[in-house]
Amino acid sequence: MSVLEMTTFTVTPQNTPAMLAARPAMLEAFRADRRGFVSARLTRIDETTWLDLVEWTDDAAWDESRAKGANRPEIATFFATIDAVTASDRGLRYDDGADGPRSVRTVAYGPEPSQVGELYLPDGEGPFPVVVVVHGGYWAAMWDRRQITDVVDDLVGHGYAVWNIEYRRIGEPGGGWPGTFLDVAAAVDALDGLDPALDTGRVVLLGHSAGGHLATWAAHRAALPPQAPGSRPRIDPVGLVSLGAPLDLRAADAEAFGAALADPDAAPPKDAPDAARPGAWPVVAGLVGAGIVPLLVGARADERPDRYTWTSPTELAPAGVPVLAVHGTADEAVPAAWSRRYVDKVTADGGTARYVEVEGGTHFDVVHPEHPVWTTVTGWIDQVLAARRQQQRWPATAQSSSTVPGPISPLLHR
Repeated sequence: MSVLEMTTFTVTPQNTPAMLAARPAMLEAFRADRRGFVSARLTRIDETTWLDLVEWTDDAAWDESRAKGANRPEIATFFATIDAVTASDRGLRYDDGADGPRSVRTVAYGPEPSQVGELYLPDGEGPFPVVVVVHGGYWAAMWDRRQITDVVDDLVGHGYAVWNIEYRRIGEPGGGWPGTFLDVAAAVDALDGLDPALDTGRVVLLGHSAGGHLATWAAHRAALPPQAPGSRPRIDPVGLVSLGAPLDLRAADAEAFGAALADPDAAPPKDAPDAARPGAWPVVAGLVGAGIVPLLVGARADERPDRYTWTSPTELAPAGVPVLAVHGTADEAVPAAWSRRYVDKVTADGGTARYVEVEGGTHFDVVHPEHPVWTTVTGWIDQVLAARRQQQRWPATAQSSSTVPGPISPLLHR
């Protein structure tokens, strides 16, 4: 049994970044200065309300801490960002059973509610290779990372650590240009120093639909010019998996891709997830008359061609990263031709790319772990990570072309 201190407080949006920035130093001061301090967990209730759940070994430790107040500058700096304390309660924690090690935790990489990721760790000591998972949903605020947890669970079962990222999307503040791109870049870079159990020299990016576009863009960040959002990455991926993704933004703009979102009652693609935030739909519907790509890129293709050069995978400079692109022939949402076009571009640039076309596959078949094509996806990831592991062990050894999946003709799965 231990003592819990449950404090609810408010912080204005303007002060939120400063509060989160001051939090690590405050916790270090507590660990150094407060006898009986066990842990602290900060929970965001809404835009301005937070719950701080602090655990102490006993009542005396809790009383001593309250008496000390803001006795250290690191603690005072954190308290100064708080606008008001709305409740402060004491409780007792009873442990009904032994808790195993935490296999997943939510980590903020920025101050906004959507600037978070969920880090999943498999059993074992690590260091584990990492798969960064980027969910889709037309880059729109109605859908979030919960739609792809089946894929996450399967990847963890293969022994990978998984970083399932969220990002600001169209229909919420900061979504679109350039916030969506900056968030994905920041989320990937957050792997640097995130957990000692991660092997950040073996990172594969994987995304579905709009998330496949963003994962593909992130794989090319090292080739972006300095003025482009997301340039100068801290994490260099060793592989990219694109699943049913819109990889030609210029073509998507020309076809008003995403304009169907203007009608919330339109029939969705087969197996499409329910909207996690249906309240965002009216906002998005009022914006997408000309398609959603101009909202993502901040302009039509003929207005700002430079932005399409920076964000459309079929126009990006070579990434030098092995690619697996998977697309169903019966995809109701995204034309398979856009994936084929990207793979052709990669191979024409001298890169390594494999295109897998799923005969009769729908938009969501490619993210069902029970679908036959999924073993192709995980097998390819295994190969890429094994090849990278071999390079890490023997860096002077030239890489054989057989160790990384190379370009092949379209492969049909029935």
